[in-house]
Amino acid sequence: MNDASIVELLFERNEKAIEEMKQSYEKLCFYIAGNILSQKEDQEECVNSAYMDVWSSIPPNKPDNLKVYLCKLVKNCALNRKKYNSAAKRNSDFSVSLDELAECIPDGKSIEKTITDEQLGGAISVFLKSQPEKYRKVFVRRYWYSETLEDIAAFYDMNVKTVATYLFRVRKKLKAFLQKEGYIDE
Repeated sequence: MNDASIVELLFERNEKAIEEMKQSYEKLCFYIAGNILSQKEDQEECVNSAYMDVWSSIPPNKPDNLKVYLCKLVKNCALNRKKYNSAAKRNSDFSVSLDELAECIPDGKSIEKTITDEQLGGAISVFLKSQPEKYRKVFVRRYWYSETLEDIAAFYDMNVKTVATYLFRVRKKLKAFLQKEGYIDE
């Protein structure tokens, strides 16, 4: 069943929509949650919570892309669970990947004008579309799917140092792009 049909079922409040979402996206949802959370129970809770959030938010929301909408809910839930579970602990691979982006992405405190997450996300999307495909895919695997450098290297049959270099170059270009566009100060 396609996404439009699932959204239609959600608007009709038909519970079959949840089963169809599970059939289409459960593996992807667990993959995303699993890259952030190590405990199977936490992963299951986040995925189920995301299904419930979809059920609760559609309608009135009508997402253009159900897959992206659901994945964003899973990721946000997993991030919140990770923050809750690790409170003061900051030694995980995921925290390291976010720290890598800290120099490129404004935190809202260091900039004078306020930008929304949507504006920043749009700017990053524009930037990534201008990058070579392999750089873009490595970036997304690291910072969206929270994969380790080793996993990315294995997937693309690359050296771990090469992956790290790709990421360094893209972060440097992203920072320059965001500065040029006025999202961060120089």
